[in-house]
Amino acid sequence: MAKVKLKIRGLSQTANILKEDTINADNIWEIIHHIESKYPRDYYTFAIFLNGVSVRENDQSKSLHDGDEVVLVPIFSGG
Repeated sequence: MAKVKLKIRGLSQTANILKEDTINADNIWEIIHHIESKYPRDYYTFAIFLNGVSVRENDQSKSLHDGDEVVLVPIFSGG
């Protein structure tokens, strides 16, 4: 497992959710699964960035390496 820096941006300051941490994960899918197990996605999806580059949904199984930075930005919908 790789030790990666995880940042979550764009959630309410009052939300009880991880904002930044170092975690162990083999790929982005594992990170998404971990976050969703605690905070189900009812009305948002994620824009995902790996080392500053946008990650498409079909690239989420790509292996992570020590020192990588993953940024999740929730995209909200509704009205």
